[in-house]
Amino acid sequence: MKNYFIILISLFLSVNLISAQTDARKILDAMTAKINSYNSVSIDFSIVHEDNQNQITNTENGRIIAKGKDFCKFKITMPNSDVYCDGTTKWFYMKDVDEINITLADFDSEEMNDNPVKFFTNDRKNMKYSYKKTFTENQKQLDEIDFYPKDRNAAYSIIRLHIEKATNHPLCVKYFGKDGNIYTVKVDKITPNLVIDDKIFNFDTSQYPNAEIVDLR
Repeated sequence: MKNYFIILISLFLSVNLISAQTDARKILDAMTAKINSYNSVSIDFSIVHEDNQNQITNTENGRIIAKGKDFCKFKITMPNSDVYCDGTTKWFYMKDVDEINITLADFDSEEMNDNPVKFFTNDRKNMKYSYKKTFTENQKQLDEIDFYPKDRNAAYSIIRLHIEKATNHPLCVKYFGKDGNIYTVKVDKITPNLVIDDKIFNFDTSQYPNAEIVDLR
């Protein structure tokens, strides 16, 4: 009898786990299809950085503009830094120290600075994920999905994603770093299919004659 209950409980848990994975996959596939249907996209966002070790919290606003195959051309504008990528070269301009880092674009990386839209459109082969719950916030119904790294040496423990049911748009990404830093990115506005000149993805270093240039290519 005892073994029967153990088998029954194990079966129940495995069925629910499969169901949760299936639900998560359907939700993620719908989000990916929606974002990939756009020729270009502009995303206004706010980012909250919580440094639990030093008890510091900072908030900044920014904008991502992206276009092209896999959104490989993008520009991220924030108060203290700008990132430009023309699909081949990436420029990271740190305004506070007047420094420009130049690297080759790395679209295999999972870092959001390397391709900020990729997290919402790729197959997430290096991550495990699980559907957590559906809830209502600001009169919007949201699905919550948690991502976990397959690599134990990854810098994060969980990435939490909230997706709006009505639009299939991502509305919030919360990154839990193993170093105690938490980054919460809230999407304020998504504007698709803008007409965007490719020139805005090129960074003209000559416009910053006093900046220190670090070429890492």
